[in-house]
Amino acid sequence: MIAFNHVNIRVGDQEAVRDFLVAVIGLTVGSRPPFTFHGYWLYLGDLPVIHLAPREAPGEIGWVNHIAFAGYDFDSKTAELRANGFAFRVQTLPASDIRQIFVNGPEGIRVELQCAPEAT
Repeated sequence: MIAFNHVNIRVGDQEAVRDFLVAVIGLTVGSRPPFTFHGYWLYLGDLPVIHLAPREAPGEIGWVNHIAFAGYDFDSKTAELRANGFAFRVQTLPASDIRQIFVNGPEGIRVELQCAPEAT
């Protein structure tokens, strides 16, 4: 089943944005994989719906880095993307077995498709 997963926001002052979202929305700061960069995952209940990360480059435009959805089969989705001529990059979520597919689209939109391993 395909489901919304999270929004990744790139900001200059992560602590100020974190405190604002916690105070205004009622999110809580929770656990986060051991990425090589500083950041926060903000939870709505048990779901980490907003991921805060540093801006990648000075003058970077926009603050939403990507929108993520989960529930894809890695092999079939990458085959479908190749067949339709979409360029993408793949990585594994640190300290997990979840594979991520990142696809850039028009107007700079970036989508992350999360692929959990097959149940055995």
